[in-house]
Amino acid sequence: MTILSREERASASRRSLVVFAPYPPAKNGIADYVAELMPYHMADFDVTLVIADDAPIPSDKGPRVLLASEFRKHRAHFASAPKLYHIGNNPHHCYMPDILGRDPGVVVLHDFNLCYMHEMGTLRWSNERRQLVAMEREYGALGRDILDWQLKNGYRELFAGYELPLNGDVLENATAIVTHSRQVQYRVAARVPHKPVWYVPHHLAPHAADYFTLSRQEARSQLGLPQNEIIVTAVGFVTRAKQIPMTLAALSSLRGLVGGFRFVLAGERRPDEYDVDADIANSGLAGLVTCTDYLDEEQFFKHLAAADIVVNLRYPSGGEMSGTLVRALGLGLPTLVLDHGPMGELPDTVVRKITWDDNTQIALTESLRELMTDSAVRLNLGASAAAYVRHKHNIVSVSQRYNRILLNSVVKPPLEDAPLRLHFPHPVTIARKLRHMGERGQSATRDVDGRTWWAVPATPLGGDDVHAALVISSNCKNTAALLSDLFEWKPDDVTAVTPEEFLGARVLEPDGTSLPAARFAYALVVVPALMEEAFAALLMRRLNAAMRLGGSVCVETWSPYVVVDDSDALLGRMQLSRRLRDAGFGTVHEWSPQEGLITALVTGSFDERDARQYSCVTARKVSDYAVWRFADSPQGLPLRCGGRVDVAHPT
Repeated sequence: MTILSREERASASRRSLVVFAPYPPAKNGIADYVAELMPYHMADFDVTLVIADDAPIPSDKGPRVLLASEFRKHRAHFASAPKLYHIGNNPHHCYMPDILGRDPGVVVLHDFNLCYMHEMGTLRWSNERRQLVAMEREYGALGRDILDWQLKNGYRELFAGYELPLNGDVLENATAIVTHSRQVQYRVAARVPHKPVWYVPHHLAPHAADYFTLSRQEARSQLGLPQNEIIVTAVGFVTRAKQIPMTLAALSSLRGLVGGFRFVLAGERRPDEYDVDADIANSGLAGLVTCTDYLDEEQFFKHLAAADIVVNLRYPSGGEMSGTLVRALGLGLPTLVLDHGPMGELPDTVVRKITWDDNTQIALTESLRELMTDSAVRLNLGASAAAYVRHKHNIVSVSQRYNRILLNSVVKPPLEDAPLRLHFPHPVTIARKLRHMGERGQSATRDVDGRTWWAVPATPLGGDDVHAALVISSNCKNTAALLSDLFEWKPDDVTAVTPEEFLGARVLEPDGTSLPAARFAYALVVVPALMEEAFAALLMRRLNAAMRLGGSVCVETWSPYVVVDDSDALLGRMQLSRRLRDAGFGTVHEWSPQEGLITALVTGSFDERDARQYSCVTARKVSDYAVWRFADSPQGLPLRCGGRVDVAHPT
């Protein structure tokens, strides 16, 4: 067992620790988990617990307690204290992401998928706009499409909450992440490769030891359950993901073949999500099924002690490691799990695994038959489970891992809201500069690409050393020079490339080095509207990759005047705004010359040889996720393709 040294304990005792978590009497498994760990944290830290404003107030015994609103008022007092966030996929955690964004800390990710938590914090209060921002930032145009569909139809598809983790803001704001499974650890590390991700086993509740000696007969007597039947138990909330119909079907087919049995659902039903009573009635086992609804801790452990077999079938998985499963194994119960997600990581000698495939129902039925009829197999599997969990999931060693992580975590100063700030000049200022250039005999815009971007309030001012600009156009050097002259961008802060260079095999800087991703605060793009689709799609994806979140783009496209209808032009006036939204950009605005200045009055001349019509659209990058919806499906490619542009954003 690993323990802290005397020096480490002395150092820790002088430090504060702020824990954000639900806490009993809240009916939440994570609340119980945190309460079980709390004495070990309090032995080494001065702990302040922060709970939601609408959470039930814990008893006097325990840590100092603040409501979330109280913490916000006094957050400066805890600026140097390490923060520990226990985040799971339910409404009890909705208050945490906003605080985490300003006060980063170590995140214990109890569920990889956090979509339901976000929905409870937004859609439950009719705040569709905030949910749209989160979905668009994480999944771009596809996220917006999915949410629009859900709002229109009034429900979401069954797997939506599992396929859309919506955890990016939590992972990106964390200083480190703790997971309860290797699978989630690897998935998190792939999502935020620049951050430490720790694996800490889900501990066995210490109160489980109080029931190690409770006999099955005594537990059944106290619960009023039959003594001479095989009891198969499913523990925890009765949700659709627990695959209850599969267990009902297996037991129904075994009726009359394995002797008397009873199926106990030891947990709270959620009728708004899943009508388990209808499935029980359809199975023909209504008289052999008991639903307990919510159980306090004592009753929960008694139901485990009374059981012969536990079924814990979870598909799909939200990336959670079941605390109820760990308790069942700690009490030595032979348990059936699906070989999927975190449960599939347990050794084959500890649980009986069922492969998720076309033969799952058959395999489940056969495994249940064997365990229900062979007491020696049950005894051996249960003994192996108890020995493994009591050693590997011991709460003392788990708490020591937590405390070492907290002691080694770097406490960052609280983050203030500091989005990328760009300043835009008044058009009159630009007009004066152009007029002065014209009076000096300079034809400022004659050899410059575009006719609108400099004449409307669409281009920000430079001058900030941390900002860089990208110019993509045929006459890129002249265009970049005008950007510097009119908008105060330092020439060294402007990268100018032609469309051919930007769409080449590699995008290079003038010195031959690769163009860095997520670098530019502003991009000016002037390209033909009638581009080949493969190049137009590549342009949008690379433009997304090049831009910083919050950065501004101005895309001006041109078509020959002979083109009367540009509806087929992939980047023409009819499609350009939608293409930018699909490519991860928001706050899209389509400009017209009437919103700016008349070119002839500003420059004193007009190039009549330029027989083109222009479309100018500005936008702001809101997501790393870029999508292109193909008008004509290229050979071997889907009609819609897209994906996250995996780049490491500078800190």
